[in-house]
Amino acid sequence: MESTLLPRPLLTWEEFCLRIDLDILELWLNREVAGKVEALREFRLSGEGDTVELQVKVAVEGFPARVAVRLAELRVYKAMLGCQVRSVSGPLGIPLPVSLVASLLRRHAARWAQLDAGDRILLVDLRRWLPAALHLHVQDVRCNGRWLELDLAPGSFAHSFARIAEPS
Repeated sequence: MESTLLPRPLLTWEEFCLRIDLDILELWLNREVAGKVEALREFRLSGEGDTVELQVKVAVEGFPARVAVRLAELRVYKAMLGCQVRSVSGPLGIPLPVSLVASLLRRHAARWAQLDAGDRILLVDLRRWLPAALHLHVQDVRCNGRWLELDLAPGSFAHSFARIAEPS
């Protein structure tokens, strides 16, 4: 039986530091992304300092494999997450070309993720999960244990009043 209850909050914040629970984020990624993208099976997140490691079980042409991607310089601007791909490794830790990951993203996740293999910049579109009127900027990101901490820059939330009632 599936439950929508979460044992603890995904997000907490103090002043201008937003904290994301990596355990709950993993749970969400495995339910919302892996369940909807056929080639993705399971996500695992870890990190230290300004580097985050994403491990993904994938099925490429029917063959299962585990891919690890090390990400750094995570930033959010408006509703786009951007970061630098430091390294990609496959089974047994064998280094993989970034162009392979870029090709897989184009084939299976082009609607919400793009990777430029030349400059190693990954962009993830968060508009499906963030309100359109939210203008979010992140200055710094760091891992502290099982928490991803984001230092927020000034931003805004401005509701759009697109439909204005006409006088009768």
